[in-house]
Amino acid sequence: MPATLLTPPVPLNLRQIEVFHAIMIAGTLSGAARMLCVSQPAVSRVLATTESRLRMLMFERVRGRLQPTPEARRLFSEVESILEGVRRFNALAADLVGGSQGELSLVSSPSFSEWLIPVAIKRFRARYPDVRIKYRPLPFDQLLPHVLLGHADLAISSMPPPASANAASRAIGHSFIECAVPERHPLAQAEAISATDLVGQTFIGYGRDTPFGRLTADFLAASGLPLRADVEIRSTPEAMALVREGVGVALIEAFGARRSVMTDGVVLKPLSPTLAHRIYLIHTNVSPLSAMAKEFLAVFKRLLKQEGRDSALALTLPEHPGEDAPVRAPRP
Repeated sequence: MPATLLTPPVPLNLRQIEVFHAIMIAGTLSGAARMLCVSQPAVSRVLATTESRLRMLMFERVRGRLQPTPEARRLFSEVESILEGVRRFNALAADLVGGSQGELSLVSSPSFSEWLIPVAIKRFRARYPDVRIKYRPLPFDQLLPHVLLGHADLAISSMPPPASANAASRAIGHSFIECAVPERHPLAQAEAISATDLVGQTFIGYGRDTPFGRLTADFLAASGLPLRADVEIRSTPEAMALVREGVGVALIEAFGARRSVMTDGVVLKPLSPTLAHRIYLIHTNVSPLSAMAKEFLAVFKRLLKQEGRDSALALTLPEHPGEDAPVRAPRP
């Protein structure tokens, strides 16, 4: 005699599991309804649907109460862990909305790691002290994959991604290339530094294959002077350390160092003509920014606005978001 094929049960949804749990705890339909803040007929309908889906009887009526069947007791042993997961989910969602906890992962161009990003993180943590932050400065060839692979919520970059990249980007501010000189250096007294002033100096500069290296190379080429770096570096912290030791003078990204007249033995001087560039936000276009990422971005943009010397200069920057050509503007 052939075996009888039983129709497989239909999986329950979370609401049906929640009603089953309430009935098991309360022992009556009315008690379960009070626990769930719904009507008794609503609980009865969900129970009927649950038993129909599972193809089994869950409760028997014994002296006005619902007596769970052995099958129901077996299922109940699994319910608590399910609902505990739901409670943790809801608690975490509430915390994330309230900013009481969570995690934010961000990366940036290395030149922003000396001052700009640390100050932004400090201000963000003052408002959201329980949010855990993962921060890594990375060269651009590593920065973009880090974002696209989902390892970072956002990136702050000195250049935009290529148009072919599966990433969203927009310019969120601007900064300048400036000259860092030792505080006792003769150029420390100058109002501004031109390419001519760099002739005869030990010149510390970015590699030509870096975004800032291309900017400074074009700046120097425009002067018609045969200048090239005596010491080549990859990011602003390295340049600042060399200038601090008196090795020479350096053209650096201005937000890579503290925005003050003197920085630990190093004086920052503007260039003449002024050399500006855009700062970009990059994130994956697969999903929107998280609530914490948006809050950090708001803090970061306020910092850029407060520290920017001349907000009107942004109007002179290239209009195309992917363009990073050097921009010169008269000093105010």
